[in-house]
Amino acid sequence: MVMNWFIMGYFIILFAERAQSLIRSFADSNVSVWGSGFSRYVNGICILSLAAFLILLLAINRDFLKSLFVKDTAVNYKMLCITIGVILISGMVHTEHTIPAIQFGSYGLLIVALVICTAKNNASSGNSLLLWMSLVYLIFFSMAIPVVYESEIKNAGLFHIIEAVTSLVLVAGFAYLSYRVFAGQAVNLFFICPIVVAIIGDAIVLAMRWKEYVNSFVLIFLVASVVMWIAGFIVKMVKK
Repeated sequence: MVMNWFIMGYFIILFAERAQSLIRSFADSNVSVWGSGFSRYVNGICILSLAAFLILLLAINRDFLKSLFVKDTAVNYKMLCITIGVILISGMVHTEHTIPAIQFGSYGLLIVALVICTAKNNASSGNSLLLWMSLVYLIFFSMAIPVVYESEIKNAGLFHIIEAVTSLVLVAGFAYLSYRVFAGQAVNLFFICPIVVAIIGDAIVLAMRWKEYVNSFVLIFLVASVVMWIAGFIVKMVKK
């Protein structure tokens, strides 16, 4: 129940921050919400993300809402993690009047929920070391998802497309890996596909914008993710 309330806190805080960003953007005469292709994408995808989130939460995740008040309620964590990913999409686009500190606060609550779930599954995992290494890797991986920022480089249109696709695919990867944590299947999250996509996608995004702006945050956590993935893979092979 406590774990689910942390997830709900993530939902509430992130939704509130994203909603205030949109409301203030529409109210700000200096902001052209639909003025450019980039603006249309980030504001449009943010609105769609929040709308889809509300539909999923209220129509599909009633068991989760019930679990907040009724102990031992069975929760469909597959649908819940899809919902987690859907609202996360809104946080991965940079709209005007964004408040990053509040966004990070919401992500922090989700991470706490993942930690609680990992601790709960620790005794039955069969491999505590790999279980906790998987969690650390997942946290690093989540931080390596690029936020879609506007660029003014020569091939800005192509850059925005690559940036958006990379972000969406990695959000989907994060939602899947999170599901494995909540489903008690997180002893080994070191799959090849998510990390390869992160390396290729992030590398292209970082390289294309390198002269304009070095996104050190994504770079640091991409490197950390790769290092953690290698360490986890080695531990996994040694255990075998």
